Amino acid sequence: MRRISIPATLREGARTTNTLAKRKYLVIYLFIMLIGAQPSILFFWLYWQFMEGFSIYFFLFLPVCFILMIFILIITSALVAKFFLLLTRLFHKPQEGVFNREPTNKDYRYWSLRAVIKKWPCWLARQLSIAPLEVLILKIFGVKIDKRASLHEGWVDTEFIEIGKNCRLGQGSLIMSSIVTHDRLIIKKISIKDNVTIGAHSVIFPGTIIESNTILDSNSTTKVNQLLETNSIYRGSPATKVLNNAKMEDQTKLEQIIFNTSTETQIEELEFREEAKELSIPFELYIISGWIIMGFSFIIPGFLFFIYFFGILEPFLFSLKFTIQFFYNLYNILILISIPLTFISLYLIHLFLVALFTRWFFRYSQKRGPKEGVYDRNLNEESKALDHYHFKSFLYKYPIFAFLRSPFPWLITWELRFIGGNKVGKKTVIEESFLHCLLNFGRKCYLGTYTHLSNHVVDGVYGTENLTYFGVNLGDNVVFEALTGAMPGTQVGNNSTILPISASIKHDELIGEGIYSGFPIKRLKPDKKKDILGS
Repeated sequence: MRRISIPATLREGARTTNTLAKRKYLVIYLFIMLIGAQPSILFFWLYWQFMEGFSIYFFLFLPVCFILMIFILIITSALVAKFFLLLTRLFHKPQEGVFNREPTNKDYRYWSLRAVIKKWPCWLARQLSIAPLEVLILKIFGVKIDKRASLHEGWVDTEFIEIGKNCRLGQGSLIMSSIVTHDRLIIKKISIKDNVTIGAHSVIFPGTIIESNTILDSNSTTKVNQLLETNSIYRGSPATKVLNNAKMEDQTKLEQIIFNTSTETQIEELEFREEAKELSIPFELYIISGWIIMGFSFIIPGFLFFIYFFGILEPFLFSLKFTIQFFYNLYNILILISIPLTFISLYLIHLFLVALFTRWFFRYSQKRGPKEGVYDRNLNEESKALDHYHFKSFLYKYPIFAFLRSPFPWLITWELRFIGGNKVGKKTVIEESFLHCLLNFGRKCYLGTYTHLSNHVVDGVYGTENLTYFGVNLGDNVVFEALTGAMPGTQVGNNSTILPISASIKHDELIGEGIYSGFPIKRLKPDKKKDILGS
C-alpha cells in the first residue's frame, strides 16, 4: 500500500480560500488590482523619462526597476485591500462560530468576501517567496505574528491567528482558523505561543491553543479547541501527548547518539534490470505539445502587448512629461486605468490558449488511450495504450498548474470542464490541489489545500509492476479537507467529509452521510466526531 506523497514544490505564506460566494465580489477584486497597480505604473513612467527611453542604461538598470515595481505593487495592493477590509467591517465584523455554508448566510458570505479582497496581495507576495515579506502581508491583514517567525513553506490563514516569538512552521504545514465540514463552516481563533515548532505537513485546527516550548510532530493534526500543554511533544492525528519537551542540559549526549552510533546495515545486493522498450508515442510529440501549450500560448498575448506598448503607451503616456496637469485630463486617467486591465486581459488570453491547446491534444490522446482497468506495465501489446495514458498525464500538468497558481484560481472548474475527461458539478470549490483526468465531482464539493485525487497507482515490485487506472467519483456536497487523498476507483457518497491527513485505498467506497478520517479512511462514530470537531 502506498501513501500519497506531497511534492516539495510548495509555497509558503498567507492562505486565502478560493471560495466565491458571489461572483460580483470579483468586481472588488479587479478594482484592487487596478488601483494597486497605479504607483508601479507611475514609477516606471518616471524611470522611462529619467533614462530617456530605450538606452543602454535603461536596460542595464531595468532589473532593479522591475524588482522595485514588484515591491511597490505588493505593498500598495495590500494597503488598498486593507482599506476594503476596514470598509467591510463597517457592515459586518468578522466573527467566530459555526455557520451554514450557503450564500444566504451572512457570515459565510463575508468570510468569502474577505478572502477575495486579500487574495491579490497574498498571491503577489507568494511569487517572491521572501519570508519577511510574507510576514509583513500577514501583519497588514491583522495576523499577530513575530517578524522573525520562520514559515518554511507553511500556510497561514489571514485572520483569527496569533503566532508568538521564535516559532517555526514545517514545510506544507497549515494553520487553519477556518475549516469546512459537511455544510458547515467553522471559524475559531488559533493561538500559538512562543518557541513552538509545527512539524512538516501538520494541520492546526480552528480554536487550537499551543502553549510555549511545545512541538507538534510531522503529519499530525490537532482537534477543534484543543489545548497543547507547555513543554510537551504531541504526535498523531488527532495529536496526543507523547513526551515532555525537557530542556537539554548536556548537548554532548545527543551528539554522541547521533554521530557515534553505527548506522551501517547489511543489505543484500540486488541487480535491477528492465527491458528497454521504444515508446509508441514519439518523444517529439511530448516536446511539440509542451512547446505549443506552454510556449505558443504566450505568442498571441506577447504580440498584442507589443502593439499596445508601442501603439498606445509609448506615444500617449511615456513620451509625455510627468506633470500634475496630466491628471486633469480624463482621457489620460483612462490610459492609466487601461494598463492593468490590458495586462489582465492578456493574461486571461494566455490561460484560454493553454486550455484550448491542451483540449486539442487531450482529445487526440483520449481516443487512443486506455480504458479503466489494471495493466501489466511489462507487456509490449499494452505499451501503446499505456503510452497514451502517460501522455495524457503529461498534458494535464501545466494547465492545472497555470490555473490554480494564477491570480484567477476560480477558473479551474471551467478549465476541467473545457479540456474534458472530468465532470465538475456547480458550486464546487477547488483549492490548490493535485488533479488528474477521470474525476467526477457532484454539486457543491470542496477540495482543500493539497488534496490529491489520483486516477492511477503503480503496484508491485520493481520489474513486475501493474498500473491500476480508474477514476474517482464524488457525490454531492463531498468535502476533502486539507492534505487528503483518494486512490483510483474511490467512490464517495453524498454529504461526506474527509478530515485532514486522511486517504482512501484503491476502490474504496464511502457510503456517505458521514465524517471520515485516517488511513485507510474510516467512518467516525458520533463520540469521535464530537471529540475532534467539538459539539
